[in-house]
Amino acid sequence: MLDETVPITHIDPFEVEVIKNSNAIMGRELSPAPILWLEKYGTYITGRYDVTQALLKDWRSFTSTVKAFGNREYIRTLMVQEDPPDHSDHRKEMMKLFSPVALREYEAYFNQQAEIMADEIVARGEVDGIADIASRFVLKVFPDILGVVDMDRQMLLPWAELAFNSTVPGSPLYKENLERAGHTIQWFEEQMRRENVTPDGMAGQIYRLGDEGRLTPEEAAIMVIVVFSAGFDTSILAIGNGLKYLADNPDQWQMMRDNPKLVRTAFEETIRMDPPSRLLGRGVSEDMEFFGVDLRKGDRIATVLGVANRDPAAWEDPDRFMVDRKRVLGHTSFGMGIHACAGQALARMEFAAIVGALVRRVERIELTGACTRKVNNQASGWDHVPLRLHPG
Repeated sequence: MLDETVPITHIDPFEVEVIKNSNAIMGRELSPAPILWLEKYGTYITGRYDVTQALLKDWRSFTSTVKAFGNREYIRTLMVQEDPPDHSDHRKEMMKLFSPVALREYEAYFNQQAEIMADEIVARGEVDGIADIASRFVLKVFPDILGVVDMDRQMLLPWAELAFNSTVPGSPLYKENLERAGHTIQWFEEQMRRENVTPDGMAGQIYRLGDEGRLTPEEAAIMVIVVFSAGFDTSILAIGNGLKYLADNPDQWQMMRDNPKLVRTAFEETIRMDPPSRLLGRGVSEDMEFFGVDLRKGDRIATVLGVANRDPAAWEDPDRFMVDRKRVLGHTSFGMGIHACAGQALARMEFAAIVGALVRRVERIELTGACTRKVNNQASGWDHVPLRLHPG
């Protein structure tokens, strides 16, 4: 229900030209007010940091069981579309595997694989930052720790493209993607069956939660799908986005060469500037006044994360990429509150491993041609980033 005091925007965030330059276009469009009415989709929308923070932290007023642009087909609701107590129970079990402490056992393996891969990448000289670095690394290490036995890992990419596009079920992008890659839905779920994973990998551990009664067997099977769904595509986007920013800003690459600890800050700055996931949405659970807007139970509201992360009220010099930014934590790219991304420690570890290995070997990186922006309803990043790596 529209609060008639709220400005109306007629923009379509999912139109191709808007997607290609979402942060700038949506930033301008959403600047007039803390909250606007997105007429095409009948939902409220914001690009303000303070509004986004309040929205994502208050799960009682803003439920995750409702999505701003409609229910996503083929996406399991466990964890993704739950509130407490169900969400709390499921997240507690998941975090036993995804906490920074639990993931530490994989760090040596990630670093080992990054070192091997970095030697090969640098020897080639000219590479694609997405296919040859980001995708190659993540599609190696993440399925490995899950315990995948036999999988055409490249098929994960069209599956992820479809999953992200399903954010807007009726959109042209989603319909076209479904026709092209719909066959990957059944394929993916078959790969996640218990007989197709090793007993000692992360997926096997999740299945044992069902054996032990901490989850039902059905919940365990779904959680394997949810964990895999959340663990590779956003990491690929983050690594690719980081390489693009670093190629555009050679002084920042040199700063990391001088101080390798800044690789971890570079990750946070990358996803602040360009979150791999463009938008988050919630349903309004109760009548309330929110930043001067009269919301009603049943309303929906979305936030554009990349715009909120560049809000000048929250960030100094927000459009500048700085690997030594003093206050970079606090960005909204992983969500906030109880629904904050459970796999964020894993994403940090993957980025630090491969980018850190390259920093130790490469004096500078430069673009060798035009980059191609990904066109997807939800995923924000690049399809191609042609690079030349200068060893040193």
